[in-house]
Amino acid sequence: MPLEDYWQIALQEAEQAVQKIPTAPQPEKYQGVNFLFPFICRPSPLQQAVEKIEINDVEGPKLFILEDLTGSGKTEAALILANRLISAGEAQGIFYGLPTMATANAMYSRLIDVVPKLYERGEVPSLILAHSRNKLMNTFTSSVFTDQFAKSDECNGEIDNHAGCSAWFTDSKKKSLLADIGVGTVDQILMSVLQFRHNNLRLLGLRNKVVIVDELHAYDAYMAKVLEELIKVLAFLGSHIILLSATLSIQQRAGYIKAFKSAFPKDTKYGSNQLTPHYPWLTYISSNTEKSLPIASARSLRFEISWLYELSQCIRFIHETVRAGKCIVWIRNTIDDALSAYRELIHDPEINAEDVLLFHSRFAFVDRQRIENQALESLGKRSCAEQRSGKIIISTQVIEQSLDIDADEMISDLAPIDLLIQRSGRLHRHIRDREGRVVSTGADTRSSPILHIFAPRWNENPCEDWYSSTFRGASYVYPNHGKLWLSQKILRENSVVKLPEQARELIESVYGCDVQYPEGLRESEEKELGKYFGDRAFAAQNLIRFGAGYRAGENVGMDDPTDLVASDDNYFSGHVSTRNSERSINLWLARIDDGEIVSYAGGVSPQDWEASRLTVREGWLKNNINHEDFVSDELLEQWCQKYKQRKQTSQILLISDSCVFYSPKEGLIGKSNK
Repeated sequence: MPLEDYWQIALQEAEQAVQKIPTAPQPEKYQGVNFLFPFICRPSPLQQAVEKIEINDVEGPKLFILEDLTGSGKTEAALILANRLISAGEAQGIFYGLPTMATANAMYSRLIDVVPKLYERGEVPSLILAHSRNKLMNTFTSSVFTDQFAKSDECNGEIDNHAGCSAWFTDSKKKSLLADIGVGTVDQILMSVLQFRHNNLRLLGLRNKVVIVDELHAYDAYMAKVLEELIKVLAFLGSHIILLSATLSIQQRAGYIKAFKSAFPKDTKYGSNQLTPHYPWLTYISSNTEKSLPIASARSLRFEISWLYELSQCIRFIHETVRAGKCIVWIRNTIDDALSAYRELIHDPEINAEDVLLFHSRFAFVDRQRIENQALESLGKRSCAEQRSGKIIISTQVIEQSLDIDADEMISDLAPIDLLIQRSGRLHRHIRDREGRVVSTGADTRSSPILHIFAPRWNENPCEDWYSSTFRGASYVYPNHGKLWLSQKILRENSVVKLPEQARELIESVYGCDVQYPEGLRESEEKELGKYFGDRAFAAQNLIRFGAGYRAGENVGMDDPTDLVASDDNYFSGHVSTRNSERSINLWLARIDDGEIVSYAGGVSPQDWEASRLTVREGWLKNNINHEDFVSDELLEQWCQKYKQRKQTSQILLISDSCVFYSPKEGLIGKSNK
């Protein structure tokens, strides 16, 4: 078709599309912290700082980096900033990006009461949950309304604001970022600078928003490089960015600042030096302003470090904890290790098997949701002493961010220092009395918290197999054994950890530029350093070269991510991915009922099938599940056509009452664990 003819048709279709877009809501004036969050009686120092900081001193994009302890109110501080920017007319909405679907779901629930307060009374802002399993969250699906509702007499300015989502935004994932307020996985925004089709539609959705990215510590070298490019592009478009972290290294912070500044002329002059050892810390940068503010701490954490070197020591300590009527969480570094510990405990005569809960990533969504609810019931904020007594949770890294639980005691396998700090955030998380009851005022009166770390025996001059000889599987999960050794070293030198006073020292002693590795682990470090630069180079290769413009051969648009496999929203197409990990397969669990294939969740609707899905690495699946346990290729193809799934990245696994490779309590296990 000649370009001139296409252009006229495109204009007509665009005109029709614009008529369907819901009207943008009018912002409300900023009315203070207590209006936005009535439960905050006294704002934290960070929240006070973001409320007072001058944000109208210059036009254009702004970058804020908020560094403070876990549970210190960073989320509320970020939303206070966003509210001020929206009220000042510098933005129309927000997108809040998180590392996992579970954390995105939790944030969505927190935003429901906040979003209506950002806009004038009677307005109907669209609040969308943006990830591939959003239809499984009833709170979200029940909030979707038709465009007619937005224009009906029900929304006439006489009622309180309604935080829902116009159906126009939900009928295609490509349009999700166009909603006024979005919360989802960070993958949704990373796709806007990677070689995916319709990336420009995503950038259009982010152009007039405050983009908040949380849990920065969860992003590896590949994702960090993509995020840096996104920050640069958002700054060029005039969007505001807020970054949140409890364990950000100085080097990481400098990388994000450099990316933001690169959007401005090279002769732009900035004043202060960002390489500060202070913590907590607030950084604010605009086109010609740079402010770095030390922040007083809203809370202080103090816990002792104890070392366990044998599996039998861990089991013995769990016995002691249960006999004392306390609850305990053991965070293991691999699913196999977690499964092994779980099985030993449920067969232990001193342990009530019903009090032991296993939690990892290889559960179907319907089972994972049940396990999360059980964990919250036993160790959540509303749990009482009777519910907590004797409870044991064996988990992998999934528990680090997604659940608001509070353990009386904790064991953690040795991990990098930033992850150990994150894990310790689940130890005495809520203020309780000696009996385990939550109290609203005063100090925690339980005995002093202790983080017990299961680790290899200390060696000043470790050999190459120092870590792998104790944790064979985990040595692949955390291949930089030098950083593990440094983490153990600094914690041995500090038998009592005090936060925030020591936070910067702990992080920089492992991630600083001048750290020294023992000779026996130098090869491991060199390999990881090579991988670090290789991952960043691979990310750069997958980024869109915006400077090239729309020219043939410069940027190859990949498939629509709507049709792609997602591993917790790990979108990839061909060799382009939002995360640098092994290709994953969507595994759909099913049963045969009266000769018909039905989902593991018990129905045949798309929602039932989605609740029966989990994602696993392609290599693991080939090595651990027998081919005869899958449905036939012919049946798989028919199912994929019916439910619009890609056969290349999907498998249906048949589950029966007698099968040994999946159970509601243990999840999907491999041949070696049967």
